[in-house]
Amino acid sequence: MAFRPLPAIPKDADDGNHGTILLMYQYVEPVWTKKEHKKALKRVIELGSELNITGRGRVAPEGVNFTLSGMPSDIRSFCYKLREWNPIFNETDFKLTDGVPKNKLFKSLSIRKTEELVAYGLTGKKAPSLKKFAGEHLEADEYHKAMADKDTVIVDVRNAYESAIGSFKPPEGGAELIDPKMRNSIEFPKWLNDPATQKKLNGKKVLMYCTGGIRCERATSLLNQMSAVNENLKPKGVYELRGGIERYIKTFPKGGFWNGKNYLFDRRMEQTPGTKKEEEINQEVKSKCCLCRKKCTAYRGKFKCTHSRCGVPVIVCQSCDTPALNEPERLICELCRDGYKGPERLPDLVDLKRKADSIVANNAEKSERKQARKEESTTDNHYGDRLFLARLPLTVTLTKLEDALGKDNIKLVHWLTAKNTGAFYGSCVIQMNSTDAARDVIEKESAIKIDKKKTKISFVKVREDKEWPPLDYVPKLFPPLGHWIPEKI
Repeated sequence: MAFRPLPAIPKDADDGNHGTILLMYQYVEPVWTKKEHKKALKRVIELGSELNITGRGRVAPEGVNFTLSGMPSDIRSFCYKLREWNPIFNETDFKLTDGVPKNKLFKSLSIRKTEELVAYGLTGKKAPSLKKFAGEHLEADEYHKAMADKDTVIVDVRNAYESAIGSFKPPEGGAELIDPKMRNSIEFPKWLNDPATQKKLNGKKVLMYCTGGIRCERATSLLNQMSAVNENLKPKGVYELRGGIERYIKTFPKGGFWNGKNYLFDRRMEQTPGTKKEEEINQEVKSKCCLCRKKCTAYRGKFKCTHSRCGVPVIVCQSCDTPALNEPERLICELCRDGYKGPERLPDLVDLKRKADSIVANNAEKSERKQARKEESTTDNHYGDRLFLARLPLTVTLTKLEDALGKDNIKLVHWLTAKNTGAFYGSCVIQMNSTDAARDVIEKESAIKIDKKKTKISFVKVREDKEWPPLDYVPKLFPPLGHWIPEKI
């Protein structure tokens, strides 16, 4: 829905008995100031109250993240008013689900002022830049095709309890699915920093996915930032599913490569492919009641793991409600049941960002210089095949120049000498065999060395009064030594 009108309200969804669920997020970069942050929070609450919007949301210096509900027209008005208030919301991918029964809508509005949209622990100086490092977005159909590539890994960046009731199942011979087994998002940087994880991702195309897309924004940017400074972590590309599972299931109503249910953070609790039979969906889910261990696919109530202050949601079937309430110490999640402990080493996120930003800045500078030289080489103010070399060592020879620039690329070398002594002073003019060969040398200047000494190289400016080659030109293997002039006493 970015930069596009929102879809019209379906006739059967505007009967007064149904509402609309809105999932949306929007990062801002650079982040809002304290004043802007406060103003954004106030404006969102004002709009929500004005339009009878209900739901939950966060407003942080880095942007907004909402799951909201309301009447179809009110939800659309809310989106358009956000765009009117701040043009950045034109970039927002508003995900609308119409025809939701009223009893599945939120009852009240709760918008929190926070420091982070997703609890990765990546605030302020720790946050990787989305503009520099975010992964490439793939539409649902593109992502679907990418899952068939065997040289690919798919990373579920949701929490383990969400993945328990549904996840992607790539086709045979296709990508490998990786579950980080996270209890909460703050564990993701530690998991990504683990050498075992990096070994799985190195040299692979990496696809990430989550419920609606927001968690993938920071997750992909953190991976790309790490790969910029880590020689042992070089994925072939980092991608994220635009619109998340929510968009994929709507695109593939029969399920596609999706198995089970999509855990939701609203009163619907879960989302399933529209035309897939419930029996088939339930067969795909392997989750169990944490007490009786019978197969169960739904989270009900607010039951949570009580083992070692874990606190993640657990599945309790209806027949186990009473034991769960009377004996909460028996509520143990699957990770705690298996004794699983994730990686504990957190990367130095501030230093990581500093190094990665420096590398990106240097690469951008090199790219600009390269482009400038390319443009320079096409102007009428320079000879396209002639190069001026300075800062050459006095030990330079024609053979050494040929080794550095390519023997077949050099047509002639004219050593430049001092007028009073005739001695070589470290500069020469070289005529290359082609303009392409000359341009290639210019682009590789920083890597060209003569006797371990960096050489300054540039094109020769046009001089109409100069003969070429000079009348006194004589091919020489070595630069001339000249003659000695005694000092005046």
